[in-house]
Amino acid sequence: MKYQAPRGVKDLLPPESEAFRRLEDEIRETFTLSGFREVRLPIFESAALFTRSIGESTDIVEKEMYLFEGKGGEKLALRPEGTASLLRAAIEHRLAEPGRTSRLFYQGAMFRHERPQAGRLRQFHQAGAEVLGPNDPDTDADLIATVSRYAQRTGIPGSRLLLNSMGCEACRPEYRKQLVAYLEARKSNLCETCIRRIGTNPLRVLDCKVEGCQKTLNAAPAITSFLCPASREHFERVCQALNEGEIPYILSPRLVRGLDYYTETAFEWVSDALGAQSTWAAGGRYNGLVSSLGGPDVPGVGLAIGIERLYLLREQAGTLPLSAEPPVTIALHPLDDDSRAYIRTILTTLRAEGISCVGLFGANRLKKAFVSAEREGARFIGLAGENERGNGTITIKDLKTGAQKTVPAGSSAELISLLRSEIPADSAR
Repeated sequence: MKYQAPRGVKDLLPPESEAFRRLEDEIRETFTLSGFREVRLPIFESAALFTRSIGESTDIVEKEMYLFEGKGGEKLALRPEGTASLLRAAIEHRLAEPGRTSRLFYQGAMFRHERPQAGRLRQFHQAGAEVLGPNDPDTDADLIATVSRYAQRTGIPGSRLLLNSMGCEACRPEYRKQLVAYLEARKSNLCETCIRRIGTNPLRVLDCKVEGCQKTLNAAPAITSFLCPASREHFERVCQALNEGEIPYILSPRLVRGLDYYTETAFEWVSDALGAQSTWAAGGRYNGLVSSLGGPDVPGVGLAIGIERLYLLREQAGTLPLSAEPPVTIALHPLDDDSRAYIRTILTTLRAEGISCVGLFGANRLKKAFVSAEREGARFIGLAGENERGNGTITIKDLKTGAQKTVPAGSSAELISLLRSEIPADSAR
């Protein structure tokens, strides 16, 4: 029987896996420089956690979660997003407390049963950052600026920041009422999904991508026209802070996030470089979510970056963080059986010095050893036989220049220096 990866998941193989890891490291460094500390979260949680936080009427809960029953009969789910898991951990370990600010970030695999497309997989990866404690507009703006400056610095093609306010519990009910009335009067112009959402989650109707709905939705009431004084002031101060920081943005009154927990500021980074799958990062404020999950009434704001989509954008722009170093510095080949132990000793010495190296013990002929070294991605090949053993040396050949040199095989400065540079072209061949 021939096995293959399930539909919607992808194997990451070298060199793609190496570039992917460097991209994750780059994001980790970006968050760390802004004061965030990493949290490692479990891959599965109680299904009720996501149903409660994301919302029962969302596509994620209704259609996309991977559910299973634990050995004890508990209903569990593979995590479809990271915020709910992080807040559960923050509540459980008392990181979400009144008067305290916690800056936390996470990275890892998420799972949603969606139709696979470019940049959208059923097992995908996200990096997210959350600030728990402050309810200050400058906190929203600072978090947004962290990612916007990252996008500018790394040259993400066509990246644009969309910004909106979702209002609060004081002003959203009136907007919802007006929006439902508008949509109910125009049902004949809407798709079946939009009609169903009118009664369950009317704000999600605004996010519909069906072309036939666009004219009706473009003329729908804007939530920013219904903001209460407190929400309006919060949003205006976020905009002011972004203007002062020279962070460009586009006001997008139809921008709604697909999760029920958002309040006040909502934002997305999009790029038309990937076609329909345009959003590569998004987030917003979620005051009230911590308390709804059983914690204290602590405000929060956060965002998540889709690593696969970011990878595709950076690849398209030619700005992936690729390593200039070969995957293996040197491949060592024993020229006879008696030299195998000698090669093993050199491997141990070099690895202790931080030099990446492999042993070519399966290559019986010298020609095959050179082919194997190139397949390993090695910069050098090291050869040792009876003469080298007797002299305590090793012959190093530069696979880039063709030059070679025989040097002492111990942890000598000459050997280490050679492997971190290039053999001069006039060396013995």
